[in-house]
Amino acid sequence: MHMQLLTNDRVVMYDRTDFGVSNMSLPNGKWRPNSTDCSTHSVEYDVVSNTIRPLMVLTNVWCSSGTLMPDGRLVQTGGWADGYRRVRIYKSCSTCDWKEIPNRLNQQRWYATNHLLPDGRQIIIGGRQAFNYEFYPKMSDS
Repeated sequence: MHMQLLTNDRVVMYDRTDFGVSNMSLPNGKWRPNSTDCSTHSVEYDVVSNTIRPLMVLTNVWCSSGTLMPDGRLVQTGGWADGYRRVRIYKSCSTCDWKEIPNRLNQQRWYATNHLLPDGRQIIIGGRQAFNYEFYPKMSDS
């Protein structure tokens, strides 16, 4: 569903979590919480070594939106169902994984638009039945 080229020649890919299992298992017997799904719904592809590393995305990214931040982090917002008000952050490294922040958005965001601002924050605009905007990070987070 989503794919983002990162600043280190790696690509992170992620897909919805509510449409069945994927063809790649999570490592070391990991399972998604509150689920019987032990497959990954996100991977990092290393272009140089031609390898794929499974990642753990916890909530549904279907129709989410995001922006690559100036420091190289991918900040992904919203999604479907359990992902509506989530912020997901991915910073690429050999052991890094998705970090999810529940209820970090003021509104449910599904089909929103994100845009990077000159001050390093992103503005998150609209979405299905969300006729407003908000910022990430919030001024109090800075």
